[in-house]
Amino acid sequence: MAFIYIYYKSSLFDSIILLTTFFLTVLVDLTVAIEAGVVLSALLFMKRMSDIGDSSGQNIDSDLIDDYSILPPKVSVYEISGPFFFASAKQYADVIKSTGVTCKILILRMRHVPFIDATGIVNLRSAIHELQNNNVTVLLSGVRASVKKDLDKGNITNLISNSNIYDSFDKALASATELSKQIE
Repeated sequence: MAFIYIYYKSSLFDSIILLTTFFLTVLVDLTVAIEAGVVLSALLFMKRMSDIGDSSGQNIDSDLIDDYSILPPKVSVYEISGPFFFASAKQYADVIKSTGVTCKILILRMRHVPFIDATGIVNLRSAIHELQNNNVTVLLSGVRASVKKDLDKGNITNLISNSNIYDSFDKALASATELSKQIE
């Protein structure tokens, strides 16, 4: 299932890495395939990180929250900082799930997420799905346009609805406040 998702829903470069690794496994050797996959993934990661510097004019959610006591009851905030990619995706997803256990509304701040890869999409979708099964509403704030495009491709926006994705933390917090009043 994940193979089909990655092939059809991921970026061209992710698909190339997947197919290269697959064919090297079949035609050559698993060890060679893994080495090639790691090297290609590292090169893709370096390219994506260098592309971040080219998008410096982008408007990023810059709201700061100094006092978390202003959060309404049953609302939690988790901020993801850095790329949401294969090396960190599992840890982020696990923390998101554990944070969501203690609340009814979870705001994921993604203002410092420059990109998300196919593994990140799969893990984020799994975490959101599990939270929704536990009746937790997930809101996203500060999502960059490039990340939003990847979330659309990965059907995450269908899972949580575009109306729960905000360009600023203030808007997400206002929505969470209204939702928490309905829960009480």
